[in-house]
Amino acid sequence: MKLFTVGPVACYPEVLEVMKQQMYSHRSIEYKRLHRETVEFLQSFLETEAHIYLFSSTGTGFMEGAVRNCVNKKILCCINGSFGKRFAEVAVLNGKIVETIEPPLGEPISPDVLDEKLSKCPDVEAVSITHNETSTGLINPLSKLADVVKKHGKLLLVDAVSSMGGTDIKVDKWGIDVCFSSSQKCFGVPPGLGIGSVSKEALKKSETVQNPGWYFNFKIWEKYHKRNSTPMTSTIPQIAGLNQILKTIDELGGKEKFFEVHRKRNRIIRNEIQKQGLSIFPKKGYESPTLSCINTPNNVDGITIYEKMREKGFELAKGYGNLKNTTFRIGNMGYIEFQDITAMLEVLNEVRQDCGW
Repeated sequence: MKLFTVGPVACYPEVLEVMKQQMYSHRSIEYKRLHRETVEFLQSFLETEAHIYLFSSTGTGFMEGAVRNCVNKKILCCINGSFGKRFAEVAVLNGKIVETIEPPLGEPISPDVLDEKLSKCPDVEAVSITHNETSTGLINPLSKLADVVKKHGKLLLVDAVSSMGGTDIKVDKWGIDVCFSSSQKCFGVPPGLGIGSVSKEALKKSETVQNPGWYFNFKIWEKYHKRNSTPMTSTIPQIAGLNQILKTIDELGGKEKFFEVHRKRNRIIRNEIQKQGLSIFPKKGYESPTLSCINTPNNVDGITIYEKMREKGFELAKGYGNLKNTTFRIGNMGYIEFQDITAMLEVLNEVRQDCGW
C-alpha cells in the first residue's frame, strides 16, 4: 500500500534502519549524546536558542502542555478547522476561559481581525494559532499574525504539527513562545514523539500558573533539559529516527532543499488535480504546502474516493470533521517517490472516470 496520508506517513528507509538498534538506558551516556545532538539539530532547524523538549507523546500532548503552562485563566484560540477547535477544547477541559476567532472554513486568520480581537480582550494571556490546518489544507500567514500577537504583548502558542519540517519556521525571529509538532508528519518518523520549542517567557509563565500538572510541566522538563535528558523514559527509537532524518536533511543540502522537495511534490499533485477538473478547498493563496484538501463533485462522496483508491493500492486521507463527505486529502509528507506520485495520480484519474466525473 502506497501512503499519501496526512499522518502517520511512510517513513524514510534510513530512519527505519537506525530505529532497529538495540535499546540502551535513557540515563546512559549514549542516550545523552543522542539527546543533545538531536536538540542542537532542531534548534538550528527552527532558528531558535529556546529549549527543545522531546515529549513521549504526539503533538497533542505538547498542545495540552502549552495550555497548562502558559495560561492561568484566559486564552484566545484561532480556529480554521478541526485542529484549531481541538486547541480550544483542550483549553476548556483544562479549566481555561476561551475566546475564539473562527472565520468560515477555508479562510485564513486575518491579521487585522486578530488585532481587533486582542484590542477588545486585553486580559487574554496567550494566543493559539494552527499554522497549517490539516483538516482543511490551509496555511495561515504565521509571521504576520505573530507580529500582531507580539504587538499586544501576548504569548504565542503555535501548532506546527503538519508544517514543521515541510516549510520554514523562524521561532526566534517571529517570537513564537511554544512551537510544537509530531514525529509522524513531515519528518517521516513513526508516531510517539512530541517535538517543541519553549521560550524563556513561556518558562517564566509556567512558574506562576496554577496546576501545571507533572508529565508536561515545563519547569520539570527544564531541569532535565540541562542534563541532556528527560523526566521519564524517552521514546529512544523515535528520537534516533528523528536524529537520522535531520542528518539526512543536512546531507541533502539543508532544510531549504527539504522544503523544496515538499513544494515540488505539492505542485505536481495540485497541477494534475486541476487538469482533472477538480478544485482545492481553501482560499487561493493559502493552500498548504504539505497536503491538498480537494473538493469532490456534488454526486460523489469523499469516502468513496478514499475507498476506491485504497482498493487500487493507494491510501489517501478522508475528509475530516465537517468536510468528511465533501472533500478528500492527499498528503505529500514523508517518504514518497516521484514515480509513486505519478502512479497515484493516474489511478485517481481512473477512479474519477469510474465515478462519472
